[in-house]
Formats: sequence, C-alpha cells, structure tokens
Amino acid sequence: MEKCEIRVKVICMALAKKEKQSWLRSSTVRLARVHFLYVFLFAAQTIIYDAWKLIAPNAVLNRWIVTAILFLTSTVVWYLAKNKINSTGAYKALVFALIFVDIGAASFNVYTQRGMASRAVMLYAVPILVSAALYSRAAILATTLLSVAAYTTTAISYFVLNFNEGYKIELYGEVGFYSVLFFVLATLLIILVRPKKNHRA
Repeated sequence: MEKCEIRVKVICMALAKKEKQSWLRSSTVRLARVHFLYVFLFAAQTIIYDAWKLIAPNAVLNRWIVTAILFLTSTVVWYLAKNKINSTGAYKALVFALIFVDIGAASFNVYTQRGMASRAVMLYAVPILVSAALYSRAAILATTLLSVAAYTTTAISYFVLNFNEGYKIELYGEVGFYSVLFFVLATLLIILVRPKKNHRA
C-alpha cells in the first residue's frame, strides 16, 4: 500500500515538473518574440534620430551596437527555447538573459539621454515585467533590485561626469522617486502572480 502511494507521488511530481517545463518553455518563446518587437522599435527610433540628425554619429553607432546585442540575445533565447530543453533551470537562465540585456539597454538609454533627465527610465519596467513570467517573488524582487542599482549607478555616473546639468538634491530626488516606483510595480506584479502557487519558485 505504501509503495503504491510512493509511486503515485513520484508520478504526480514528474507530471507537475513536466507541466512546469512546458509552461516555462512557451513563456520564454513568447518573451523572445515580444523582444523582437522591442528591437524593431529601438532600431526605428535610431533611424529616425539619425535621419533628422538629432544625435551624433558616434551615438548612432552605439545605438546600433546595443540594437545588435538585443537582437542576438533575443534570437538565441528564442532558438534555444524553441528546441525543447529538458531543464527548468535552463529556461529560467534564458529568461534572466533577457532580463540582464534589458537592464543594460535601459541603462544605456538613460545615460545617453542626460541621466536623471532622461525619460528612458521607464524602460526599466521591461525587465521587471519579464521577471514576472517566472511566477517567483524572489525573481521579481531580485530584478527590481538590479534595476534600482543600475539606474542609480547610471544616473549618478552621468551627474558626476556632467556636473553642471542639475542639482544634487534633484538627482537624489529623481533616483529615490523612480526607485520607489520600481518597487511599487514589483509589488503589484507579486500580488498578480501570487495565486499561481503551483508555478511559484
């Protein structure tokens, strides 16, 4: 009797693991596809800025490099996720690859668009939203902390190197406000994903 119960538990665990892998795989593929749209918008903006000569040639080059990195990462993630990987950890790693490249792209945009004065700060919402696909409170909080750290470092770096473009109190006010806003977004996402207990890490 006990052996039968153990077998049933093992089978149930195996099925649950397989279901989670399948769900994570489809989520990763969808995330990669959405990132192709992100890359297209980024490239389109670069073309428009270059056509109207709104940014310097070296800035255009840097934007194309970032676009290429985004595209290559999205393509690799999409390809690997499409070819079924028999590992939940591998799919999580692919999602985090997208998160890291999104944080990098957001930081690049913030720095090149005058630091704390940049409207590109909203791009940090992208990696936080991507992390919600893992249905893990830890993943969402970790991504939020990384985004806050990246934004703070980027804004302060620009301020230090371009000291006459603002006041220190303004810098800390902007950094503090958006950092809190990131955590508000993270909290909302945690509330939304909480019911999915079977998917939570």
